[in-house]
Amino acid sequence: MAINPEVREQIRMDLMNAPHGHKTETIRRWAIIVGMKPQTIYSALDLNARARKSEPVRPELRDWAKIVAQVKKRPPEEAGEISTDQALKIAVDAGLLPAAAGGVHPSTIDRVMRELGTTNKSVRATRFQAKDPNQAHHFDGSTSQYFHIARRMPDGEYILKMHRPAALGYKNKPIPVDRLRPCYYGLVDDHSGRRIADVIPAQGENAADSLIMLDRFWRELGVSKRLLADQGILKKCLASSAYVHACGVELPQMLPFKKRGHGKVENPWKTFWQRWEKPFYAVDNWAGYEITLTEFRRRLVNHIEEMNAKPHRFERGITRMDAWRRVMLHGGIVKLPEDALARAHRMDKRKVGIDGLISLDNVPYEIKGSLCDAWVYVYRSMFDDKMVVEVIETGERYEVKDFKPLDEGEFKNYDDTPHELAVKAAADLSIPESALLYQKDAAEQSNIIRLPIRETERAVENVFDVENYAALDDALAEVHNIVGPMSDEERTAVTDAIIQNKMNKQFVRELAMEMRGEVERLRAAL
Repeated sequence: MAINPEVREQIRMDLMNAPHGHKTETIRRWAIIVGMKPQTIYSALDLNARARKSEPVRPELRDWAKIVAQVKKRPPEEAGEISTDQALKIAVDAGLLPAAAGGVHPSTIDRVMRELGTTNKSVRATRFQAKDPNQAHHFDGSTSQYFHIARRMPDGEYILKMHRPAALGYKNKPIPVDRLRPCYYGLVDDHSGRRIADVIPAQGENAADSLIMLDRFWRELGVSKRLLADQGILKKCLASSAYVHACGVELPQMLPFKKRGHGKVENPWKTFWQRWEKPFYAVDNWAGYEITLTEFRRRLVNHIEEMNAKPHRFERGITRMDAWRRVMLHGGIVKLPEDALARAHRMDKRKVGIDGLISLDNVPYEIKGSLCDAWVYVYRSMFDDKMVVEVIETGERYEVKDFKPLDEGEFKNYDDTPHELAVKAAADLSIPESALLYQKDAAEQSNIIRLPIRETERAVENVFDVENYAALDDALAEVHNIVGPMSDEERTAVTDAIIQNKMNKQFVRELAMEMRGEVERLRAAL
């Protein structure tokens, strides 16, 4: 069925006036009106007919794009390519391109490279955004993919070198010094895209380092309502996941072995780490390039500041840092107590034997006191030698002062494609080390006065506190045992006093003894 010429011209006019991203919906609406398929309307409008291309307005872009493509392909094939904006900046700083090339938008270079055939198609990542700052954070840890620790200096400083990535994505194939690897940890705010990250030497990802870095990041950005993380050590370790929940933060689970389900966490960080590390391959003789860990971390800070100063991915009028500072409109940030991390613990359920012993990891421990044949929760600190048992039935807590086990014996051929030609030409470029990115500290905006972020401290339960009663009923029961029956008014006054003194055991006993003495004086006066 043919479309009426007047209707066809009206559709063509609506399509031309439709805003960006709404053209498909315009065709769908007209398809419903005229009773045709959208493909039929597209064919009738003859939109695929293109005019013959004229001579390019800026022919120098083709030459510039070829140079940028060569810089992008300086890393070995296994490592991928440097991003276009970074490769463009390196080419200008190295004198391979004139300064005017720096004013060309990277997307223009990408378009010309696609026309030349020197680029590869990549999968588009899904974007996301929370409603408010600190509503959701993304946490990720990863070992370096392109760097390894080559040696340690006499002063303890570590020297990092690059290597060619191994097949199948195996990280850090060279054997590192002291078996330590550069390990990244990072946090990103879902609403604004503001990031914070650092790299430390470690044998690999572990729960202790994850919690230490998470605690450090939260002290700068504030605690979020929800923490998104992959199925890594932060979730696999029951102690670390329990600590996150104890801080009042949701830690939703994701499907194991489903990488696409983790893309909300993995994709942004994978891109971030590669944007940071790949430009180092642009330097001459990258296989012999060395850098100290201290300088490496300093340049990483510069890279993060540059990323946070970029425009927000949806609101182009503000930066990512500006978007995060909206947290001031929601009461500021929430911080944890200084000793909150020290309260991170593992919890086990055990039964105290008639000999007053419990066994943890096949090691016997003695419980001080008269506990025997009772079920208890055992809290073990993750960062120091501290252990506390809590009687499940009564809630009483007892500290295990001697955390050491007892002594033994006391208990029983085709033509090269443009892409391949660019790879070969990349080896002939000369790029000095001075052209690498992130060497200069980011300049602060002196003409802007930043208001301080309001801070609120969030309480975290201390399971190792044995000086206070675990519950109010336990404290009132102690008073009742010493004083005897109380009137409703006395019970209300005693309850208020106990709560004001945070159920301190010493205060409760002194109060009860004082009340007991008053009762005895009244009886003696009768």
